[in-house]
Amino acid sequence: MCPAVIASLFRALPRRSLRMAPPCVVPVLLCLLVHAAPASAAATSVPVLGPEALRPGMHAEVRTVFEGQKVDTFSAEIVGVVRGGRAEGDQIIARALSPRVERSGVAAGMSGSPVYVDGKLIGALSGGWGFVREPIFVITPIGEMLAVLDQPAGPDGGSTGGPSGLGVGDRSAGLACGPFRWSDEEPRLGPPDRAASETPAPLALPLAFGGLSPAAVDAARALFEPLGFRVTPGGRGQATGTGDDTLVPGSACAVDVLRGDLDASAIGTVTYRDGDRVLLFGHPFFQAGDVRLPLSTATITTIVPSLANPFKLGVSGHPVGTVTQDRRSAVAGRLGPSPRLLPVGVTVSGFRPATDRFRFETIEDRQLMPQMVAIAALNSVLESGGSSPDQTIAWRMTLYRHGQAPLTLHDRVASESPTAELPLALLSPLRFLANNPFARLALDSVSIVIDTHPGRDLWTLRGATLQESEVRPGAMAHVRCELERWRGEHRTIELAVRVPEEVPEGRYVLWLGGGAEFDRFVAARLPARYRPISLDDAWRRLGTLHPSDVLYGMVVARAPEVTRAGSDYPELPGSALALFAGSQLAGDDARRGDRALLSETQRPLDAVLHGELQLELTVDDQAP
Repeated sequence: MCPAVIASLFRALPRRSLRMAPPCVVPVLLCLLVHAAPASAAATSVPVLGPEALRPGMHAEVRTVFEGQKVDTFSAEIVGVVRGGRAEGDQIIARALSPRVERSGVAAGMSGSPVYVDGKLIGALSGGWGFVREPIFVITPIGEMLAVLDQPAGPDGGSTGGPSGLGVGDRSAGLACGPFRWSDEEPRLGPPDRAASETPAPLALPLAFGGLSPAAVDAARALFEPLGFRVTPGGRGQATGTGDDTLVPGSACAVDVLRGDLDASAIGTVTYRDGDRVLLFGHPFFQAGDVRLPLSTATITTIVPSLANPFKLGVSGHPVGTVTQDRRSAVAGRLGPSPRLLPVGVTVSGFRPATDRFRFETIEDRQLMPQMVAIAALNSVLESGGSSPDQTIAWRMTLYRHGQAPLTLHDRVASESPTAELPLALLSPLRFLANNPFARLALDSVSIVIDTHPGRDLWTLRGATLQESEVRPGAMAHVRCELERWRGEHRTIELAVRVPEEVPEGRYVLWLGGGAEFDRFVAARLPARYRPISLDDAWRRLGTLHPSDVLYGMVVARAPEVTRAGSDYPELPGSALALFAGSQLAGDDARRGDRALLSETQRPLDAVLHGELQLELTVDDQAP
């Protein structure tokens, strides 16, 4: 029985009834209360105070780490309480009185710092405003945070699905990988710019990188700061302590998102601990719900003051447990084993006589995993010496997924900034798959092979000429292609494209160009091929992308095509067209196209090719 119910029943008995009760009754009631007490203590292992008991001017004490792992305190006073609904919750407003905090400001990394009034826990420092004259901050009430501890685990064992909080919207809408798209919808608006907002926002979490090349800092900021992180330098193996005994309210903690030859950890503070259960941050990590993320201790080097965004400079320490819940009011975790991370291997060759090999592990969050793989690959290239803009980068990425054949994607990058384009090229297919609207992407591992060499191997298709004005069905159409190299020579390539024997007489299009142009041309005329209907369908179709280091030629005719249930049906007769794509089958299940790809040929170039051309090809039975 609930201890509160037992206590109320005990209080409801008249004193006279207790005095007149049989001798055995009172001991039984007392025994019930004694045995029920541990359950109440377990729910709140420290005295707590709700927002309704707070008054302006009340003195508060905040516990946090300013340096090392020592938990310090600073004084504050309660300004007031802003009542909210069930969506946003209540907000306790306080003002720091400590000269130390007045100088540094309320810093990113203080998220979760417990706040006490009269020795009772009222909540966690969690938010604030930028560019304010006074160190005013927001406190998340402890009652809202404690409720997160009792959230049940999800049916899939808590594999994070990534950002899904308010204001994020459907990340599959408008998401593309080259010509591939999940839908024709435009991306929804995201959260407003926090720096320009007049409403309080959760403090950004410092994302501490250990081993990040200085040349990769700008790329890391572009990838992670729009998600609410503050990219900061970190370190390796600096933290002291041997385990979870160092994790107490006010301690610095870290959620590790990348480990290995490059480390990345989100730094915050522990609010509450009850046995092996802990509460962190006072705001969400991504509000992803039921998750499994690595939890570690952390050491703070210092607080870097800033008028706009002060932050804690820290480093992750020892793994101590698993973050299990990511909710609006708090992040909850349990001390003990750490969860499995996704293995990522990167091999880089071309800069040194020996091949460089790098190993990483990343969380499988649908937003952070693609970003982490991209920054790990970029950092590997930079560590190997690849910082020159005058180079060509060839990459091959293989994704391993249980129950499916490996998916291998490959291409080349040759541009003004190849090292800037490389992470985007790797990021695009990963983000497309991870944010699919059908099923959670669960990978076994990721392997990336990168080969570089000096020089910008970039060609442009400048012209093309048909060698024969007319071609018979079943014959070869010979075309001479003129290519121009970037700041280099001109080159002529002979390409032969077969005309199918069953092609009737008439005029057709002979298309020529590079891989990116090939996919754009076909996607505009056969859009159904580039709208996957499931994760497995996307897995299969992504493998058909055309790399950019090949010259392609194809014969194209006007003819209807239907893609239904993931299968393509080209050149359908009218009767079959009505059957496969009738009005009763409209929508994504049955899409029409208006072209037929009659034949295709290709010529590898070992260089990136840009440009496309269309020639008119006449097919005549009487042609020589």
